[in-house]
Amino acid sequence: MEHHADLVVLGAGPSGSATAALAPRHGFARALALESAGQVGGCWPYYYDSLTLFSPARYSALPGMPFPGDGDRCPTRDEVVDYQRACARRLDADIRTSTTVTSVQPRDGAWVVRTEEGAEFTALAVVAATGAFRSPYTPAVPGGRRHGARRRPGCRVGQAGRTASRSR
Repeated sequence: MEHHADLVVLGAGPSGSATAALAPRHGFARALALESAGQVGGCWPYYYDSLTLFSPARYSALPGMPFPGDGDRCPTRDEVVDYQRACARRLDADIRTSTTVTSVQPRDGAWVVRTEEGAEFTALAVVAATGAFRSPYTPAVPGGRRHGARRRPGCRVGQAGRTASRSR
């Protein structure tokens, strides 16, 4: 069965959540985030217990969703995980966890996203916000550049997030 969204975001970690949060401001009324893990929050739930952000909370919040508490403190791993879950509940987006994407292909001026479970979604735009925690993957898109946004004539696709491994 095929479903349609204006925007499909691959990943529901910090970059994917920020992308979904901003989607309506950029004309995407129906945003869908597909997350392979069983929960939102990207890799944060799997990091070591004593991890803290290296930046203050005020600079680590999603658009329109301030980090609770003192904005000058560096939040702990558990605070980041709780924040990500709370933000996901507030987002005006359909977030599906335990959903592994197997392919993204252009078709008739749109994108077709297929999942391991056999679901198929069409979208006007796709953003890859999969992170670099497990197996970073940057799709080859005709006309794309090594770093930054990748474009195909007539279709919109982007890559969100900028990790240290992607900056090299």
